[in-house]
Amino acid sequence: MKQVSSGKARLLVLIIAIASLSIAAVACASDSADSVGAAPDGPIAKIDATERIYTADDIKNTEFFKHDDDYDVEGLEGAVAALYGFYGSDPYNRLEYEARFYADHAAAISIGASWADEATGADAVLLKDVQRWDEGISDRRQCAGNGGHHSGKCDNPKYFDYVVVGNMILMCQGKDSPTSIQACADLMAVVQ
Repeated sequence: MKQVSSGKARLLVLIIAIASLSIAAVACASDSADSVGAAPDGPIAKIDATERIYTADDIKNTEFFKHDDDYDVEGLEGAVAALYGFYGSDPYNRLEYEARFYADHAAAISIGASWADEATGADAVLLKDVQRWDEGISDRRQCAGNGGHHSGKCDNPKYFDYVVVGNMILMCQGKDSPTSIQACADLMAVVQ
């Protein structure tokens, strides 16, 4: 009699465990389906599949954005425009940005992301002889050194990360990925 009761108890525990796991799996699946464009672990999603088509003017016309250069996109596969500039409400404390525009979100992801990966992060390719698209390459580099008379090594990445928002890839200045993503969030919060 004791074995029958313990067998029923084990079966009951197993059924409860399976039910709990099933409920958790359904809850996680519905959260991830609703999170396109959401940023559960940061200030902005790395990829926002919005249908909005951004143009260079959307960035240029943003308050406190100082436009510096429109890049020639010849050689930047699939791109329709690219620009470089600075953003920040304090004119003496602005960060640098590069925005690349594609025909649509699918092109930004399938074509543009690999080009942005090449130009950002600790493994950024910042040598003119190696990078596939060298227009504006000097704007993507920053110098780091020990101060003094010599500026040090000038092949450090200025943009540590980027976001894809609709058809736009926005590379943002930062010393690491979280800092860059925050810079992207700051600019995108004011883009109309």
